[in-house]
Parts: sequence; C-alpha cells; structure tokens
Amino acid sequence: MRRFLLLSLLSISMAATAVSLPRESIGEDTVRYSAYIETPRAAVSGICILVSDSTEIRGCLFNEFGITALEFTYNRRKDKVRLHTVLPALDRWYIRRTLRRDLRQLLLHLQQGDGTYENSRYHIKYTLTPLL
Repeated sequence: MRRFLLLSLLSISMAATAVSLPRESIGEDTVRYSAYIETPRAAVSGICILVSDSTEIRGCLFNEFGITALEFTYNRRKDKVRLHTVLPALDRWYIRRTLRRDLRQLLLHLQQGDGTYENSRYHIKYTLTPLL
C-alpha cells in the first residue's frame, strides 16, 4: 500500500512539474485536461496535455502513474492525426486507426467547446475536463 501511495504521489509531482512550465518559455498555448476514455470492457483515466501552435496540436495522455498511453500530433492543415506512441496493449493497426479517427473528432469537438465525443460504432466514450 505504501508503494502504491508513493508511486501515486511521485507521478502527480512529476506531472505537476512537467506541466508547470511558464507559457512564455515555450511560446505556445498549453492546456491540461482530466481525461477519461470508457469502453464496454475497460476504462482509462489520466491527464491529457495539449500544446498548440499555428500549424499543429501536440498531445499526450498519461495515467495517474505517469505511464504514457498515447502521444499524438494533429496537423490542422491536413486535418490528420498521427500517433507517435501507443501502449503495447493498444498497438494494433485496427485500434490505431480507430484512435486516429476518434482523436480527430474529439479535437474538433474541443474547438467547439465540447469536451466529449462518443464513437457509436464501437461504444467508446472520450471525456476531457479542463484542469485549473
């Protein structure tokens, strides 16, 4: 139990230092979200960090332990999502294709002010809630 608590505190402190960079130092817009992805069989929760500039949005989703679940970029001009890092359990071509499509739709919903998207075909629900 102590190890679990220590790992949780360590991951939270690492996440806080990773996202507490001043915006002036990177010259881009950084937004933090509490993320929750729900499927019929499982759920993943964690923190999603989005860094945007004029041409692309870079995102990273990691869980409470600091393990990176997804790393991606969204090219605004081409309107495409590229996955850079995916958990080994999700690293299948058909899952990657679904994630690319769903992340694209989720980012489009975020631009309209809605932080949720549901893939009705596979019953996957994505929820992003802004962190203060």
